[in-house]
Amino acid sequence: MDLSFFKQDLPHAFNCFLDLLYPNLCIACGGRTHAREELFCLTCQYQVYPTQMHLRPENEFTNHFKGRISLVAGASLYYYSKGSRVQKALELLKYRGEYEIGIRIGQHFGSLLKNAANFKNLDYIIPVPLHPNRKNQRGYNQSAQFAIGLSESLECPTREDILIRTKETITQTTKNRIERNQNIQAAFKLQRPDLVKGRHVLLVDDILTTGATLESCALTLQQSELVSISMATIAMTS
Repeated sequence: MDLSFFKQDLPHAFNCFLDLLYPNLCIACGGRTHAREELFCLTCQYQVYPTQMHLRPENEFTNHFKGRISLVAGASLYYYSKGSRVQKALELLKYRGEYEIGIRIGQHFGSLLKNAANFKNLDYIIPVPLHPNRKNQRGYNQSAQFAIGLSESLECPTREDILIRTKETITQTTKNRIERNQNIQAAFKLQRPDLVKGRHVLLVDDILTTGATLESCALTLQQSELVSISMATIAMTS
């Protein structure tokens, strides 16, 4: 009996079985997606705008920090605007307990960064830390979930013990750039300078707005000698 047909069809059957157990759901609306690797359903995809920054060594992200922080590389996955599907996904990630959204986005973005020439030779992925009180309230750090997904695709370890948050700041959501800078000053501490000396680290957060938080983290990391810094976020305000 020729079993070649069945052997060829086994991967498809296995994927169908996985789809039944773990349906591919849109990270914004919860609808079904066409394929396992897709984050948004077809309807939401029309309202999502990838930046393609990872393909351009000099881009809006790196220009944002020019003259402030020297970056090896920098990129956001999506453009962010109020009322967008990206905003909805980030709200679910940050405030509704949907932490797996961060992991899925990280896995996807990591697969893109893996083939980007300017994101090579990374030693550690460092998520922007939450203050312990905020983390206990939320139950997790959304940036750390993003880092976990990136770590899986980039095959690069995530470290949450290098950079810690010592100051519990007021939420940054409604603040302008000056207020954000004042709010975030001296909020972080470099706990393991020995681990980043001479290393290339990828600092990650959920969204880039004014850049005050990422800049403060980067300046703290630069207290260690010869550290090289790249940055990545899920989204950047357009």
